[in-house]
Amino acid sequence: MTAPSLTFVGAVRDFLELEPNSTSRYTDETIGSNIRTATWFLERATGRLFSDRTKAMTFSTNGAPHMTIPGLRSATSVTLGGSALTADSTYWLVPDSQQTGVFTGIALRAFTRTDGPWYMGVADWWDRGLDMPNGPRTGNTMPNDLVITGSWGYADADVPEPVRFATKVLAAFWTKYPDAVLIGSAATAGGGAIDLSGFPLPVQQFITDWRVEAGVAQA
Repeated sequence: MTAPSLTFVGAVRDFLELEPNSTSRYTDETIGSNIRTATWFLERATGRLFSDRTKAMTFSTNGAPHMTIPGLRSATSVTLGGSALTADSTYWLVPDSQQTGVFTGIALRAFTRTDGPWYMGVADWWDRGLDMPNGPRTGNTMPNDLVITGSWGYADADVPEPVRFATKVLAAFWTKYPDAVLIGSAATAGGGAIDLSGFPLPVQQFITDWRVEAGVAQA
C-alpha cells in the first residue's frame, strides 16, 4: 500500500524557509518521509482517515445500533452479519461535525422503540430474523460483523486546509527534530534554546478538534 501524503515537500520547505537540499536532513526524500509519517500519525491520533483510498473495512458492532467510522466519502456496499444493507433504509451514514463531506458515523436502526422489542425499530427485522432466539440480536453478535466497502478520506483536491496545515506543521517539526533528539531542545544562534519536547500547539489542537472515537476495525 502506498503511504499517503497530505501536503507537499515544497510547502514544508517554504514554511521552514529552507533552501532546496541544503543538507542531508533537508533533502526531498527526508522531508517526504516526514510528511508521510505525519499523515499516518494524525490519522491514528484522530481515529480518522484523511487521505484518499478505496477499500473494504471490517468493524465489530457488538450489537450497537450505531457506531463511529473513520471517514467514509461514499459507500459501494454495506453488509451486517453477512446481509446486504440498503442506504437510507437499513443503514444511514452520519456526517462529521465539521460537515466536510465525509461520514464519521453509521446508524443501523432508524430509531429505538420504547413500546416493544428493540428489533421492531429495524425495517426488515422479519427478513433478517432479528426476533429469532439465535438471530443476530443485541448481545449475540459475532465479531467483524460489519463490512463497509467504499471510498474513504478526501479526494486529493478536497483535503480541508486545517488537515493540510496540521500535516505541514508536524512534518516541519520532525524535520527540525534531529537538533533536539538527545535533550528535547535545539540551540539558537543567539545562545537560547527552542523547546522541541512536545508537539506544536496547532497539532495538539487539531487532534483535539478532529478526533473521533475509533471502533474495532481491521483493513
